[in-house]
Amino acid sequence: MTTPAPPPPPPTPGGGQTLTVNKDNVLEVRKIILSAAEEARLKLSSLAPNLVVRAPGEDEVSKTAAAVWTANLVGNPDSHYARLMQYVSNVFELGRQLEEAAKQYGYTDDEIAASFTVQQDQV
Repeated sequence: MTTPAPPPPPPTPGGGQTLTVNKDNVLEVRKIILSAAEEARLKLSSLAPNLVVRAPGEDEVSKTAAAVWTANLVGNPDSHYARLMQYVSNVFELGRQLEEAAKQYGYTDDEIAASFTVQQDQV
């Protein structure tokens, strides 16, 4: 039986982009981060049903293989789907941190909420 590919290696330090947040851009950066996270969450949620592998036959090998693939793709706590959703959750957390930064810059809760409101059914 074929096993799923291993997860990609973690990013190397300094491999990402640098982002400077200040009083003038904190709300816009927060909006961009939260918009991207919300879009990713919705996309992943809509794709989840398509990650279920159906057995091509009624034999035990087909059933077992389908169950293992489904578990690796979407069923297990460490499945590819769960890892991606955890990443999205981490991006939402970054948005929450930017909200705290905005408060430190002197923005009110109303100003922060007006810049972007996260949907209640988020990750």
